[in-house]
This record gives sequence, C-alpha cells and structure tokens, in this order.
Amino acid sequence: MKYFVFKVMAVEAGFIDEYPKGSPTDWKFAEGISLAKEFPMGGEVSFSDNYPDHRNLYDFQPNLMSDLLVSGRARKLIESLELTNAEWLPVVVKDHKGNVVGPDYAFLNLQGAEPAIDMERSVYRMDSLAKDQIGRVKNLVLKHDAISPQAKMFRCTMQRRLTLIREDVHAAFIEAGLTGFKVYNAEGWNGLNL
Repeated sequence: MKYFVFKVMAVEAGFIDEYPKGSPTDWKFAEGISLAKEFPMGGEVSFSDNYPDHRNLYDFQPNLMSDLLVSGRARKLIESLELTNAEWLPVVVKDHKGNVVGPDYAFLNLQGAEPAIDMERSVYRMDSLAKDQIGRVKNLVLKHDAISPQAKMFRCTMQRRLTLIREDVHAAFIEAGLTGFKVYNAEGWNGLNL
C-alpha cells in the first residue's frame, strides 16, 4: 500500500486564521482527541482581513491552524470511505464582510494516530517545545507493518500535525475533483511543501 503526505494548499483562498469563538484551546486540535463536547455549536469562521483579496473557496480550505477544514461535498465523500477515526466539528464559513459563503463546512478532527514513521531510518529533528514530537522531517521513511490496515487518513504518532492518506483515498479525491490540497509521496518526503 502506498501513502501520501496530505497538505492543504490553494491559490488566493479565503484564508481562515482562527477557530470559532468559544473553541477549545488551539493545541488540543493537534492531539487526536475528541473535541465534540467542547466545540461550539453553530461555530463561525471568517476569511482573514490580512488577505483581503483572497476569496476563493475550496473543498479543503487553507487556514493558519494547519487543520483540515472540509466542505460538505468533501465530507460526504470522506464519510463514504468509512473512516473509523473521523470526528466532524461543523462550522459556517463567512467572507470578509460577514456573508455566509460556506454553510456546510466542518473541521475534520482525526482521532488517534498511527506509529507510521520509522524512527530509526527516517531523518528528522525533534521539536524543541513538544519533546515527544518531530519538529522537522528531512527524509521520511514509513514503517508499513505498524500502520493499521483500517487506517485510510490519519495522524502520525510522532508528528501528529502530519496527515497521511492511503493511495485509494487519494484516488477517490482526484476522481471526485476535490480541490484545495496537494500530496507528496510519503516515502522519502523531505518535509517541504513545494
């Protein structure tokens, strides 16, 4: 099975720079823990005033928090793939003027993590603050036998902000024409988003 590093990237996207008011503390979104009970019902996010000309909406909407902010269309597809680790935190996306432009978005909060990174063969630097997390990957090597056969889209235990997707998930995203993301072959990835 082949895996890809999944990155949210898009041109002139309406950039979201904060979670809805009343959300859990930012760091909790990177933990792979359930946030549904703490997340505000009817939450709203808005395009950043720092990028006034960026107004495009995508299926995966770029955001400062590096989270998966997903359109209703993408959510339906992801739900059809029967991910067992998906938690949805619904939000409404508004433009710079407060108009609703994305009524059916949600943060995809992937639960848990997979021990996918071969810590002996990969080249990396540990994070200076989160001592149990990789800060920078220079050459990623996967430990395929440690990844659950059910894991289709997941966080990595040693770098929870790194999302990997299986090749069949990538093919489904391409076939559906989903927008706002780029992938890199996970095996040998140098940590850069070019």
